[in-house]
Amino acid sequence: MNGRLSEYDLWGPGDNHVVTLPPSPDDVFAVTTVGGKLVLMHPIDQYDKAVSIVQSFCRRWRGDQPVTIKVFSLTLQEAQAMGYLPANLSQKQTPAQRAEARQFAVTNLWRIVRDSNEPKPRAEALDLLRSMGEIQ
Repeated sequence: MNGRLSEYDLWGPGDNHVVTLPPSPDDVFAVTTVGGKLVLMHPIDQYDKAVSIVQSFCRRWRGDQPVTIKVFSLTLQEAQAMGYLPANLSQKQTPAQRAEARQFAVTNLWRIVRDSNEPKPRAEALDLLRSMGEIQ
């Protein structure tokens, strides 16, 4: 695929297409694909950001053929089944890698508690933090 990316935000997407599937209650990832290949993966609370990035790209990209970019949401199990994440995430990790992964999870759970406007994700994040021993 040949084309160019304009430095300006053009008026419309040209012949490019953005296809979205809104999140379901159990989804944890917002996935962006082009031609069936994973290009971006965001936490689900950044779904709107992922859609905005794709819409902006489609307004700027002009190629020899149109591009279709899809943004959809997945559960952990779906992401693993589609090959976007390994099925054995925690196997063969060193203690330092496990600690880093735990800290990453804790940081993101606190971000959901702090930034989410929806009660269900906040409640679930608080429950997970309690189960991890981060809060009493």
